[in-house]
Amino acid sequence: MNHRNRAQLFLAVVVGGLLPIYAGWKLGWPIWLWFLVSAASMALVGLVLMARVTQPAVSEPPVQYSVEPPLSRPEPPTELPFNETRLDDLALPSCLPDYDLRFSATVRWRPSRPHQAYVHANLAAAAVDTVVARARQLAAGEHPGRTDLAAYRLNGALGTPVNDSSGLVTVMAVAVMVTVTEEDRVRLENLASLRKTEDAWEQQRQHERNRCAYVGGEVLKSPGSAVVWWLSRHEDQIEQAVSLIGPLAELSAAANDAEVPEVFRPYLGRRPGEAEDPVDVEYADLLRQEQEAATRVDTEDSAAQRIMELMDELGVSPDSDRGKVWLHRLGRATQEAMRDDPEDVRPGPDRSEVDLDGGLGSEWDDAAPPRGNEGPTGD
Repeated sequence: MNHRNRAQLFLAVVVGGLLPIYAGWKLGWPIWLWFLVSAASMALVGLVLMARVTQPAVSEPPVQYSVEPPLSRPEPPTELPFNETRLDDLALPSCLPDYDLRFSATVRWRPSRPHQAYVHANLAAAAVDTVVARARQLAAGEHPGRTDLAAYRLNGALGTPVNDSSGLVTVMAVAVMVTVTEEDRVRLENLASLRKTEDAWEQQRQHERNRCAYVGGEVLKSPGSAVVWWLSRHEDQIEQAVSLIGPLAELSAAANDAEVPEVFRPYLGRRPGEAEDPVDVEYADLLRQEQEAATRVDTEDSAAQRIMELMDELGVSPDSDRGKVWLHRLGRATQEAMRDDPEDVRPGPDRSEVDLDGGLGSEWDDAAPPRGNEGPTGD
């Protein structure tokens, strides 16, 4: 029983149960009789319909369909195999004059209309001409220094089968190789190296021109701009900037082929050959004299200090009689040593006359010491 049969059975049972109720209401039956007749009617209708639905249907003889044999399709015509013709080291013009690309490839071809009589005496020549024409057109835009890229491009373009202009032959090319001669390769490498060097040199020149334009046109445009430029790079060196006003003013004037402005001349240093100020000359002389006097005093003080140190080592007191005699003889010996005429120098006492342990020799024991105000004499 399918879904449709169930719906029909339910509808028939409902109708069979409602009809006795309607009839009893019209005829004035008791209520219990309504329900009794309605239940009996519903049961009877249900049994009848169930018996009809479950009854097997009469089998009909199967329909016989006539099977027709499949239509025979004509077999596609067999394609002719490709013929091959080899091209080796064929010169093709590149994008640079006088630098040819050496083209090599295997040309594959076959007649495009195999069941028709040939109207061309040499289909291989027609196929080669088609490949060469296409390769020449493509090679004209290739650089001879990039043969690998040219080979990939030609392999991709020439590998697609196409018909020639007459439509007689289908042609394509495989195993495409593109090279240049060794001489051209060396020339191209040299040209590339020179071009790179020239480009780098030109860039350096442009950089120098830009720097000159910046320094001459902006930094050294005036002494003030030069000072501001230096101060912007050394913000904490104010005193150094003030001391460089003169040199920066001179640089600015030299860069602009002009003289230093009057307001900046007090900051300039003295130039070689410039007339000196008399006041400065006098001040320089006084300063030199003071330096010489200080040097002389220092020299005398240092000599006296060494003599005192020597007397301390000998154990002779400067205030004793022996010390005064020793100083007197030292003064006379010094004066004689400073004379210009060597003959005037009298020989002094022998070294043995001086007793380092006991002071002076015995012959100087009775010598009278010099007077206090009497200095060394030269007689």
